Amino acid sequence: MPMKPKIALKWMVVSAMVLGMVAVSPMVSAKHLAPQPKLFSRSWQIKFVWHTPTRLFHMTGTGRHAQLEKYWFLTYTIINNTHRDLYYTPAFELRLDNGRIISPVVGITPRLYKSVKRATGNPFLIDPDMVSGKLLQGADNAKDSFAIFSGVPSGIRGFKVFVSGLSGETAVQKNPLTGKPVVLHKTLVLDYHIAGHAINLTPKPVLVKKYWVMR
Repeated sequence: MPMKPKIALKWMVVSAMVLGMVAVSPMVSAKHLAPQPKLFSRSWQIKFVWHTPTRLFHMTGTGRHAQLEKYWFLTYTIINNTHRDLYYTPAFELRLDNGRIISPVVGITPRLYKSVKRATGNPFLIDPDMVSGKLLQGADNAKDSFAIFSGVPSGIRGFKVFVSGLSGETAVQKNPLTGKPVVLHKTLVLDYHIAGHAINLTPKPVLVKKYWVMR
């Protein structure tokens, strides 16, 4: 017996939806997705303890050449709990909410280093240039340092801090443009939101999410 027009129409709509779901099946597009960090990895991983990024005003130059510059810095502690000595090289990157990427300041001047050390009140804080190298095991050999960024505009609503070098986990993926293999490294992402800026009030970033990616 032929179906009624309304029933036939509903059957056609449901069929189209099912076909659409099959067309975008994850099995088809999975190969195009970026690799994800393993839930249980056998690779080494350094313990990373950090504090909320802080804004810093620092005076450079003297006399008529004096200039007030603005920075953002993030202090951290690294601890090697892997039961073997490692060679550690930190790598930081700050991505603004508009997509702009800022690399940390290199070749930090003694005056800027003292300003950060004074702001933190941490007598064990070492220059970032002194962090790279052999990291011995245990909390007694932990290192305290910081990453500092300049050129961060006022009025931003958030940023992400990418920290790599904390894990030995890697993955290989082909570059979609060149077809050549690219080595991705497990990277920590700290996603911060900054509430509306008020006059004469220091912006206070709030951690929205912490997660790992391969990049």
